[in-house]
Amino acid sequence: MIKSIINTDKQVPYNVIRALRYYSLFKYPLKAEEIYGNLPVACSLSSLLVALEYLEEMKQIFKYEGYYCLDPEVEAWVHRRKNANLLADKKKILAVKVGKFISKFPFVRFIGISGSLSKGYADRKSDFDYFIVTDKNRLWICRTLLHLFKKITFLARQQHKFCMNYFIDTHNLKIEEQNLFTAVELSSLIPVAGYETYIQLEKANDWVSKYLPNGYIGFNTGIDTIDNGKSYIKNLCEFALNRLHPEPLNHKLMKLTDIKWRKKWEKKNYPMEDYDLAFKTTLHVSKNHHLNHQKKVLKAISKFKD
Repeated sequence: MIKSIINTDKQVPYNVIRALRYYSLFKYPLKAEEIYGNLPVACSLSSLLVALEYLEEMKQIFKYEGYYCLDPEVEAWVHRRKNANLLADKKKILAVKVGKFISKFPFVRFIGISGSLSKGYADRKSDFDYFIVTDKNRLWICRTLLHLFKKITFLARQQHKFCMNYFIDTHNLKIEEQNLFTAVELSSLIPVAGYETYIQLEKANDWVSKYLPNGYIGFNTGIDTIDNGKSYIKNLCEFALNRLHPEPLNHKLMKLTDIKWRKKWEKKNYPMEDYDLAFKTTLHVSKNHHLNHQKKVLKAISKFKD
């Protein structure tokens, strides 16, 4: 077996370790096809299988029931993942319904499930996270309407089902932060409504293939039908709002939100140099990630020793 590794790409074993390191941050073992989709180098599936066998023989990776990870406690990790996958399947059904409801709000052009649920992981406290694309120059109007509605959900303690933390508009479909974290987040989106915009989003972010050249393969991301996000009431509301000088209103809402967020950030004594990454606020992008997972994950990856 060790001799056969010479016949495959020598970069593959090294990059298998890199891919598994990323998911080890979440204690999430991967199947062979998932490792293939998360490799940062292009290769054949047969090369990957040879590399996996070699690394397992060298006890650099560990396998249980078709799942691989870097931790010898692989069996415990697999049981944890299977339970999380089962719960994610159940929660996804409701998350899709909620997403389709959100898609009926004015100026929503695409909505996809993001976060841990899109990776097939859920526990009892998991939120429903959504990535939303709005119409051009209507992002802050759309976002304000959605978050005014979210205020109502607090009364029924259902706010965790409406975590709408990332908005972009059709003017700016290309994500500025181009790294492994955002590549995985984009690739793992579960589209719920607005398929045409979703295709445009994928084309605008073809840089993802630089990080995931084999094509991302994750947990079961398919849903039966993708809603078109259209309705008579939505069209009527958009018609009315478009007659109220929406561009100045959109800009004003952005400014007011930015002022509010900056005060909260300063009050919590968070470093201001992190504000623009965690709370990106422009006319075409709104990101509200107070935990700043992107920075934490990328920082953790940078500490890995080859």
